[in-house]
Amino acid sequence: MKFALWWTLAWAVVIMALSPIVNYVTPFLNPAYNNQWTPDFFYRLLLYWHGGLFLPWVIVLATLAYLVLGFDRRKELPARALRALLFWAALVAVPLAGIGGIFNVTDSFALSIPHWMESTGFAFLDLIAITLIVTMIVYPYVSGKGYRKVGSPFYVILLSVAGTFVAASMGYVGAYITISGPSPAPVAGYINSTMYPVLGYYNSSAVVTFTENVLTSHSHTMLPMLMAGVVALAAMVYGYHDWPSRERLIASFGFMIMICAIVATVWIYWVSGMGNFSIPSLLTSGPGGINGVAEDDLVTGFVGLGAVFVLIALVAHATNAKTRDGRPLIRDSLFLSVIAGWIIIYLVIPVTGYYIEFHQDFYSAAGAGFDAAFTRFHNDFAFFLLPALVTTVLVFETFGMQGKVRRWTGYLYLSGMIITFVFGETYAMVTLDPLELYLAAFGGLLMGLGAILGTNYLRKADVTSLHHITAQEQIV
Repeated sequence: MKFALWWTLAWAVVIMALSPIVNYVTPFLNPAYNNQWTPDFFYRLLLYWHGGLFLPWVIVLATLAYLVLGFDRRKELPARALRALLFWAALVAVPLAGIGGIFNVTDSFALSIPHWMESTGFAFLDLIAITLIVTMIVYPYVSGKGYRKVGSPFYVILLSVAGTFVAASMGYVGAYITISGPSPAPVAGYINSTMYPVLGYYNSSAVVTFTENVLTSHSHTMLPMLMAGVVALAAMVYGYHDWPSRERLIASFGFMIMICAIVATVWIYWVSGMGNFSIPSLLTSGPGGINGVAEDDLVTGFVGLGAVFVLIALVAHATNAKTRDGRPLIRDSLFLSVIAGWIIIYLVIPVTGYYIEFHQDFYSAAGAGFDAAFTRFHNDFAFFLLPALVTTVLVFETFGMQGKVRRWTGYLYLSGMIITFVFGETYAMVTLDPLELYLAAFGGLLMGLGAILGTNYLRKADVTSLHHITAQEQIV
């Protein structure tokens, strides 16, 4: 598992480091390609991010869950199957998806070989999700602890994994239509029966509407699920079972909110993606009610609200906790990078995002350029990069990182996050000046250097330093 982790992280760093070449230098790659069935999606850009960062992040996250939940010490078939899948996914799926993502310009480019390379990589994720769900369902029984004592974070992780599998299913529906169109006849019939009642017509525009709805629901379901899983794992890695009763109570309250919000998120995106439910805007104002927050954003916002209580409990715990080398946890740079990333995600997604939604009369007209820049910034930075970086910190914690490498990894992460946030937000919301964009990219470079430093430590780490925080020890 240590090999799977550092190998996967190394590939992610390398593939992401190639982004300037991939997007701006290599002449035969077309960043602006749009598929006829998804004209509002940049196919080439999305598939690059999926293969370069998303797939490695999910494999690292699943491997971390395997270790933190203590499944590496279980001998039952599901746990052993999960271990094998994680290893082979890291060894095979990560290179396939990474290289495929670089060259997946269109679905038919280079005899569709890059497309099928990525598809093969994502098939591994489906198998991992199914096996992890089965392992988690049987674990309380085979461990003898029972289903009431595994703890709130355990169930947040379980529901998050189940939610990601639902999201992946929607993604495959959208991907199939993107490649094959509305065929065979049963596919066209389903789209017609779904869209005609609300649109009053069935043609290629209806197919585009359905396909883009289901792909939007796929991504909007997937990311909150994964971020909820990161929150639960963060609590467990930092010793949730040892927290004072007050902190555990606060965190458990947050986890209960998250559990309800996870179920609601999956439902609303399923009926709006695979069905024809039109998500309304709430608290509307302005001409024609143009300003207002979408109902789904409020629902997913409750996942973040629950995480606020977990964050409060985690910070309260850190004020009296120590790192392994005896330093105050609350002043530790690596731990602070987790807190900083957590807070910045709030500042970018709900705070700035809600502000834009309540001022759509400007951002859909004169400020459309700012809206487009923010959409790209918050997707790349707050939804993808920051949660992935927090995941790496949890991996380093699990393998007992300490000393200078711990401090410098934390410093690089902290400074990179802050620089990227300040200048990225300034670029997207104030100036649209490329200078700020370059400075934000410099912050990304610092975070990349931190990831390299941490990955090199992980590669050399003694596996006996693995710190187990098992689900058996969790308290509801």
